Amino acid sequence: MDENQQALTHVAFLLADLEVHEAWLEYFAYGGNQGLWVVDAYLNGLAPLPAHDCDVLALVLNERLSDLRLPHLASYSG
Repeated sequence: MDENQQALTHVAFLLADLEVHEAWLEYFAYGGNQGLWVVDAYLNGLAPLPAHDCDVLALVLNERLSDLRLPHLASYSG
């Protein structure tokens, strides 16, 4: 697990002003494979996600930050 990526995703989630279920719905729509509770645990630093799922979640959060005219903070793996 990339702790830096997870920490940046957590900050992006906080700034995105989304509820966990809202972020998860977008993540799932973009092809995320994990359940709501797993994503919730990842966003709170309690569990890892596979790289693909981290990247999908980063995409969702960065798009939300763009909508709010904030810089992209969630990083991508690789």
